[in-house]
Amino acid sequence: MITLECIKNYGEFIAIEANEPMRTFSSAMHNPGYGHYQYFINRTVDKSYFPQDAHEEMKQFLLSKGFPLDKTVAMMTAVDMKFAFSRFYEEGETSIVLLVTAGLSNAVDVTKSHAYSYKPANGTINIFIFINGYLTDEALIQALCCAIEVKTKVLAERNIIDSNSGTIATGTSTDSVCIASTQKGEFHEYGGSITKLGSFVGKALYETLTMAVDEYIAYTKGISKT
Repeated sequence: MITLECIKNYGEFIAIEANEPMRTFSSAMHNPGYGHYQYFINRTVDKSYFPQDAHEEMKQFLLSKGFPLDKTVAMMTAVDMKFAFSRFYEEGETSIVLLVTAGLSNAVDVTKSHAYSYKPANGTINIFIFINGYLTDEALIQALCCAIEVKTKVLAERNIIDSNSGTIATGTSTDSVCIASTQKGEFHEYGGSITKLGSFVGKALYETLTMAVDEYIAYTKGISKT
């Protein structure tokens, strides 16, 4: 079972260590796509971070910290890990652990981005969703889609603007999301927006991501209490 105690903050990165591999689907920098992974890393880098080969640099970083490359999913962001938000939610026989960091310096409206040139940036929304339950591949992917809908909803409510187009941003240019399930416990065949699982993910992530975005906004205005 994944709990908040599985989350370890080492300052320059946060690690989530499962007791055994989890069924995983993600857009992470290291080991994206579908697979079974046991270690999950959210790493902060300086805003000037632009190595010649970011993938190779990430591999060397993971190895230096003792994480096996074939068992680890890793993301990066310019957001300091002190601004990471982790929450535990439970509904019936299923529970969820969330880890979220939100940086909005390169907010983008994907419906307008074809018309503009964007400079590389490390402002990123990283979302990790860990589900204590048994999910089909369909449920796993559908629940991930619900998470993306939540992200867009939160940015719209907070009036986050794409500075190039002047329109509401739908995300940032470097967002990553990872969803993983223990494959133990309550069975979920589907994970869409009106299913028990999808609506649960929607509610939990909405609350957690809203807090992260509000904290980012407060920090940029110099009123953060974190």
